[in-house]
Amino acid sequence: MASATSAGENTDDSRRESAERRLERLEQIWSADRRQLQQQISHASGEAAQLRETIQSLRDKLEMDRIGEQERVQKAIATANEDIVQLKETVQALRDALEGQRMGESERTQRALAAAHAENLQLKETLHALRDQLDAQRRQAIDAAGARENQHERELAQLRETIRHLRLTLEAAHARPA
Repeated sequence: MASATSAGENTDDSRRESAERRLERLEQIWSADRRQLQQQISHASGEAAQLRETIQSLRDKLEMDRIGEQERVQKAIATANEDIVQLKETVQALRDALEGQRMGESERTQRALAAAHAENLQLKETLHALRDQLDAQRRQAIDAAGARENQHERELAQLRETIRHLRLTLEAAHARPA
């Protein structure tokens, strides 16, 4: 039995040694896994820190871009407002010039109308005067023609009277014969 016990002890010892070796191997594997895990955690922490820095850097850049964009928008709005003010001033100046031109044109039109009206009145007066003059000349011509006709009729009457008188004289001279 002693040999059975010693053989049993040997098996137990070998099992213990085997279990201890396995345990040591497991501890080594666990330790290696733990180191690897710690390295991975450290690496991940480093990456996370880099990502946080990158994110912060991108946020800062985005904020700077947003501020820059706001400044550009504000400058564009200010420039547009200045342009609008200048355009309004130009429009007002053009309106004033146009109104002045209209007023000048209106005044010229009124003067031209007044001059045309005065000329019309003068022409009408001249026309009336010429008509009156023509009527007077016509009346004078008619009167002169009437006077000449009367003169001719008197002369004709005188000539007839003379002819009649001469005829009578001739007839009387022819009728006395001897």
